[in-house]
Order: sequence, then C-alpha cells, then structure tokens
Amino acid sequence: MIDKSSSKADGCGCDREPELMRRMAMTLDSDQFLQGIERKLAADRCHECTELEACKVWLDITAIRGAVHPPKFCRNADLFEEISNDAASSSF
Repeated sequence: MIDKSSSKADGCGCDREPELMRRMAMTLDSDQFLQGIERKLAADRCHECTELEACKVWLDITAIRGAVHPPKFCRNADLFEEISNDAASSSF
C-alpha cells in the first residue's frame, strides 16, 4: 500500500494539521492562542492554499530575521493579525 500523504505538500492535502501553519503560528507568537475551532478552520484554509512554496520561503527567511505580521498571501493572515492584536491589548 502506498502512503499518499507522504507525497503531499506540508501545507495541504492530508488529514493532519499542516506543518506550515504550525510554523507560521510559532513564528508570529500566535500558536498558544490558536485553539479549538479557530485552529481547525485555520488548518482547513492552509490545506487549500496554493502558495506553499512562497510560504516555505517566507518562513525560512523569517526564521532568520523574525516577523511581526503574516505575509499578505497567507489565507490566515486576518486571523493571525486578529490574534496578535488581541494578545497585545490583553497584555496591558
């Protein structure tokens, strides 16, 4: 039997949570705030993404220089911005 999930990209096409989404959430310090249904919906959007290569490059670059905002092409950009804003406002 062939493991079809092994031939699929990190961001889409399998039942597990996308590795690229996890990396994006960790890069943006949003991972601990991305919970429950929001996390599931974010994973679904990531699975449908067509910008996987751009995402990998962006994540590799930000691993070196850091980032505060997600890239505009990210299907979860609005969610990550909202989480960031909520976290910033609750820290006061």
